[in-house]
Amino acid sequence: MRAYFNGKWVAVFMALVTVLVLVSCTKLEKAEVLNLDNYSSSYANPFPSLEQEWDDYGNGDPFVMRYNGQYYLYVSTKDHRTGIKAWRSNNLVDWTYIDLVADDAESTGAYAPEVVYWNGKFYLYTSPAGNGHYVYESDLPEGPFKRVTENLGMSIDGSVFIDDDGQWYFTHAGTSGIVGMSMPSPTEFDNGQVISGAYLGHWTEGSMIIKRNGLYYMTLTGNHVFSKGYRIHYTVAEQSPLGPYTMPQNNLIAIHTEGDFYGLGHSSTVLGPDMDSYYLVYHNLLGSSAEGPPVRSMNIDRLVFNGRKMDLLGPTNFKQPVPRMPELAAHLDESIDEALWRVQSSENEEMIISLQSTNEVFTAEYNFSLDELAEQGVLELIFNYSDASNYDAVVLLPHQQKLAVASIRDGSAAELGKRDLLPDIDWTVLHAIRIAQHEHGLDVYWDGVQLMSLNGEQITAMGTTGGAIGYLYEGLKPTLHYTAFANAAAGSSDYDVLKPIPGTIEGIHYLQGEKHGFYVTDKGKQSPIRTTDGVHIEETGLGDYAVQLNSSKDWLRYGVNVSEAGDYMATMTVPSSHEDVELELIVDDEQVSRFKLQALHSDASLHDSDSPQSWRNLRLGTIKLEQGYHTITIRVVKGKLTWSNMSFVTVNTEEYSIDRLLEQSTAEDMHGEWRINSGWHSGLNDQQDVKLYGGSTGWSDYRIRTTVRLGDDASGNAGVLLRVTNESDFPHQVTDALSGYYVAVTPTKLELYKLNYDAVMLHAEKIKLPRNEEVSLTIEAVAETITVQVDGHEVFSYTDEHPFLVGKLGIRSQFSKDIELTDLEVQSVTSNE
Repeated sequence: MRAYFNGKWVAVFMALVTVLVLVSCTKLEKAEVLNLDNYSSSYANPFPSLEQEWDDYGNGDPFVMRYNGQYYLYVSTKDHRTGIKAWRSNNLVDWTYIDLVADDAESTGAYAPEVVYWNGKFYLYTSPAGNGHYVYESDLPEGPFKRVTENLGMSIDGSVFIDDDGQWYFTHAGTSGIVGMSMPSPTEFDNGQVISGAYLGHWTEGSMIIKRNGLYYMTLTGNHVFSKGYRIHYTVAEQSPLGPYTMPQNNLIAIHTEGDFYGLGHSSTVLGPDMDSYYLVYHNLLGSSAEGPPVRSMNIDRLVFNGRKMDLLGPTNFKQPVPRMPELAAHLDESIDEALWRVQSSENEEMIISLQSTNEVFTAEYNFSLDELAEQGVLELIFNYSDASNYDAVVLLPHQQKLAVASIRDGSAAELGKRDLLPDIDWTVLHAIRIAQHEHGLDVYWDGVQLMSLNGEQITAMGTTGGAIGYLYEGLKPTLHYTAFANAAAGSSDYDVLKPIPGTIEGIHYLQGEKHGFYVTDKGKQSPIRTTDGVHIEETGLGDYAVQLNSSKDWLRYGVNVSEAGDYMATMTVPSSHEDVELELIVDDEQVSRFKLQALHSDASLHDSDSPQSWRNLRLGTIKLEQGYHTITIRVVKGKLTWSNMSFVTVNTEEYSIDRLLEQSTAEDMHGEWRINSGWHSGLNDQQDVKLYGGSTGWSDYRIRTTVRLGDDASGNAGVLLRVTNESDFPHQVTDALSGYYVAVTPTKLELYKLNYDAVMLHAEKIKLPRNEEVSLTIEAVAETITVQVDGHEVFSYTDEHPFLVGKLGIRSQFSKDIELTDLEVQSVTSNE
């Protein structure tokens, strides 16, 4: 990093983070060695071709449904072909072909089929060839599905969401954003309305809603399906699945336009095998089919949460650990393994109990159906089992249509909560009860919807230390299906999953276990999450959480998965008002990089104001990482460090100086038609927005020079693009299809825009450039600050609190007339200057 001490650079320097040393050190105090062998099994995106997938088409718009411990995959059908194909898996990785699950004439070219299970029936929704929706019905996820409606109209990509009160909702693509409506029944639809906050500025499709911790999360896809910039966002609502929604700052969550991995979109979200994690299933584009459009391949990446923030651990196209499986899982209708289960029978009741016990925090699932209903029959779904006189249970009272949670201690039962079940339950078909016992209480789900939540005070009497799971039933005959538990709940599985690099690590996602994932000498007051760790955790005021380290002996450790060996730039999100801090990033408990974070306002802190704290991303510096699985530990050397997340991007650390950068550009780098005359570049006409790129996506700090000339009839704007990634060129997509910055020259102003598949003006400065004269334009990007000069005089300097820090550069002509630019000179800015 360049060290500036004169005038304008003092504030910039104070805001930056500086690498101090790279040294070797002793092992972390009190640290236990992390066993990375636990992540030995792996898979990689995109998935290889599946058995019997559509020839010359692949697996577009993949939808995965979880049912009875199994996963079912349904994909779009190629135009002019008939039928809908499906596959089955028990781990989201290994897929077995089932067959055509529907094959009537109306299923020809079936787009984006989605399947919902409810009360014994499977409902399939699809829009064949985009010509209106149909609903199909089946008794099995494998089909056969039979059409039960006529053409219902509506656009493509229909998706169903069932809320906790049993109300159904339907969303589909629309010309002005996602359209949503309520459903009186699985085959009936009310009038639709455009959902506020669910629009991506162009064609918007591929919506799906999940509910977590009382919030509605909608994933949605933008741009044309054949665009390299096909991409996935998410948006969050508090009041209703029909919105209004608000799009968080950390969008985009899935985009990649480089190399052979591009066009990522149309996702579905599914609960992982451990019943706590979530996975995003989406497709990418590959090559072209015989008719021309690209073939599509399937991908699966892990979703994680920090408060209301959702993030994708990806997109990845390198080796990842396979999804975590339950600690215990069995299909009890097939067989009962006496090495795993104990069966006890008496005259009045039967009990099946696992020999293995859960931890205190766990999720368990019970799938069952009832063959006979007695007037006073009872089915207990047991957990925290110690012995026949000490356990807890979800108690089902079919004759009363009620569900209760009970705690049995020393043979005496106490009812902790009770509620009516949803109406019209058919007890003879399969239902799933999932319970999640966590630090804040107990959540109970019925067929995927949350029926009950008991807080910590309500379950104190349970003495929740974990125990066996199982069933106890009296006066009825159940068929017991898939039954399982995993030692994770309420998102705790997010802590130990390996975080891919490049990528982002949330501060609260440190590994579990004292001296394993964290160590603090002065344990803080009870935190809002991870309450027993003693780590200082606070709400940021933005809906997520931040961690704090106060002592040089304190540390937090994270598991990571590095895509390839190289140099990585590390950035950290910290309060805008923070103290002077020295910290270390320690790789595998051995390689240490030390950084200094200079205070902007050392007298302010996270807790000094009742208003939401302002946060900013600051660059720490560069570290070297080897490919594969590693740990990264954060330790404070001096001061107090508060941070919410940290990101790593690939960076090119070599110095460079290039006089005519754009001469090296290829046809792939030219987006639109340019006129080049004696070294001057301009758009071919004023009806086009054209771009021309050069350089490397790993470039970070650089100085750019060009010459600008405005003619008598100058209009529109032209200028310089910098720190550009994820650029895309396609006729049907948003105007600003890239991530980066744009310095625009107009006849009356210089403007700075931040582009991220939309455009936000950061700054504008009035300046009247002379006509028919050559004017020098210099732009310098150093850390978080962009400085613009004209003829050697500074026009403005802007520091972005949430900057893009790496990327290529280029020129742009946006509907401009009579504005010309010369080729770009670019020079790296290094700490040696």
